[in-house]
Amino acid sequence: SIAEQAAYLKENLTAERNHRTLELYALFIVALALPKLDSDGELLRFAVDLLSENLISDILPDGVQRELSTHYHCTVLRSFLGARENARRFGLKFPPEFDERLIRACEFAMHIHRPDGQIPAISDSDSGSYLELLSLAGDIFSRPDFTYAATYGRDGIAPNISNASFDKSGYFIQRSGWGIERVAFKDERFLMFDCGPIGDGGHGHYDLLNVEIAACGKPLIVDG
Repeated sequence: SIAEQAAYLKENLTAERNHRTLELYALFIVALALPKLDSDGELLRFAVDLLSENLISDILPDGVQRELSTHYHCTVLRSFLGARENARRFGLKFPPEFDERLIRACEFAMHIHRPDGQIPAISDSDSGSYLELLSLAGDIFSRPDFTYAATYGRDGIAPNISNASFDKSGYFIQRSGWGIERVAFKDERFLMFDCGPIGDGGHGHYDLLNVEIAACGKPLIVDG
């Protein structure tokens, strides 16, 4: 049954964006988990090549996923980091540009997490926490700043910037610090400002100039 479904999926991939990412990651996992279904390695090569192309086409040069939604960015990031970790465990290689763009996507994910560990619901989005992705990214890429953000400052090294600009997507993020002085990590002040275009696909909202502000461990102004 899985062989039939994988063959169908391979011939009927979604054309672009987050569903395509999920589908290609599924094919990648099938090839690794059930190698008897991919005896010549063709499915694995197909998945690796197209995942690489999909990452470059869907993650903008500043690191933000093209749908311009904090939630969908992290959902897509989960698949790409999962692919990268499985590649590490199985001794596989993605092209160098895969890692370069993926690291930028992780940097955006790090900066959008509020001090309380949740992401702002910007554009078509749910809130929630994706700190486990930052923790994984810190391990994969030997980035102590990812680890620091993922652990509320308990481990790793604080990021060297507190104000981050993502010009291509139009997101600007400021925070008062990373909890390395007199203010606790979770009590730092945070602002995210949306100055960009509507994201591609059906997940872009008309939320230009929306702001989200948090301080003292909780959000103060949010987009309802």
